[in-house]
Amino acid sequence: MINFRKIFFVILTLIISGFIWWLILLFNTLPKKYYSTKFPDTSDDVGIIVLTGGKMRIEKGIEILQKGYATKMFISGVFMPSEIQVKLNYEKNKKDLLECCIFFGEEARNTIENAVEVRNWLIKNKEIDKIILVTSYYHLPRSILIFEKKLRNISILAKPAVDEVNVLDEPTFHLRLIVSEYFKVIYSLIFVR
Repeated sequence: MINFRKIFFVILTLIISGFIWWLILLFNTLPKKYYSTKFPDTSDDVGIIVLTGGKMRIEKGIEILQKGYATKMFISGVFMPSEIQVKLNYEKNKKDLLECCIFFGEEARNTIENAVEVRNWLIKNKEIDKIILVTSYYHLPRSILIFEKKLRNISILAKPAVDEVNVLDEPTFHLRLIVSEYFKVIYSLIFVR
């Protein structure tokens, strides 16, 4: 006879231990391995990739671009470029960036499609062999995982959109995001090629 109680506890233990692993990865391992406070000295072979869908992502990308750490920035995702153009046109020193250095992809609806869209952009920009990936802290692990699978010869540095996040400010909101991303990372580990 099948002991459902034992099976339930084994599954529950696997989920809890996996979630603990996820928290360590999210807040300790990944920041040490990928997050960068120091970017490459030369910017000619570096591109900034901004994934839309969260607060302060585009602003962080523009900040990095203005500091000269890259020569081009690609914004991938579903958004209205006109909204960004209007915003940049109001800030005179950023208007020039829009004309020379910021490129848009409007097709991607999820992280896998972001990676494909970025790969297609990189094919046209062969000089870029390093990217600074900008997205929200909770989205970076899955983004890095997917981008490493889809962009095999590209070096990836990561930068969260907001430098310091206090998850205790809105614990329910952050817990929901972290749990959701946990299951999306598991899916990506298993199914994304």
